Amino acid sequence: MKKPVQIDDKILLFDFDGTIVETEVLAREVIETYFRERNSTEGSRFANLIVGKTWKLAVEEMQREATQIGLHLGASDVLIREFKARYQERFHRGVNLIPGFEKWLPEFRKRARFMGIVTGSDRSEVEAILGAHQINGVFDRIWGFGDYAESKPHPSPYLTALAEIGADPADVLVFEDSSAGMESAYRAGLGWIQVSHENHARIPDPRSLKVIRDWTEFTTP
Repeated sequence: MKKPVQIDDKILLFDFDGTIVETEVLAREVIETYFRERNSTEGSRFANLIVGKTWKLAVEEMQREATQIGLHLGASDVLIREFKARYQERFHRGVNLIPGFEKWLPEFRKRARFMGIVTGSDRSEVEAILGAHQINGVFDRIWGFGDYAESKPHPSPYLTALAEIGADPADVLVFEDSSAGMESAYRAGLGWIQVSHENHARIPDPRSLKVIRDWTEFTTP
């Protein structure tokens, strides 16, 4: 049986999409719709590539997959702009928090030493969504796309955060939902809790400290 997870005096680093907010379904919809409009049946295949990653890395992987099946996607920069515009249009209509997260926020803020977000999304998008829920002042720092060298599953996002904070990995607790995010945390030498609510692969990662369906299942001494 796994030990209870402590948050007192911890540095809490949260992924954003699929961990705090229900946005991964929006990104998948964007990709699936794009391919459906072009009479392609490969939408679901390519949509799987966005989970836990930046649009840039996802499109790079799409280009590789498309080449393998003889599909031409056009210029990567044009595709990224198209996907991001469609995604932003959707999230401006309203994005839900993962169930139970808002309830835990005051407890996290009271007991943790530091709270940050480490995400592949643009910081402006994160701030807009947090602002819509009136929780944009809760986090000490947001690391988004462009703040680190390589996208998850590379450890760069979390290593960048650790270096900036000057944190000992033993003092850090990560919350992640995606395979790419959990691999990033693992390669950075960090422990994490897996949030499976919106994850495309709901299989528990045995390396995680704990697996919760959503924040209503989170407990701490």
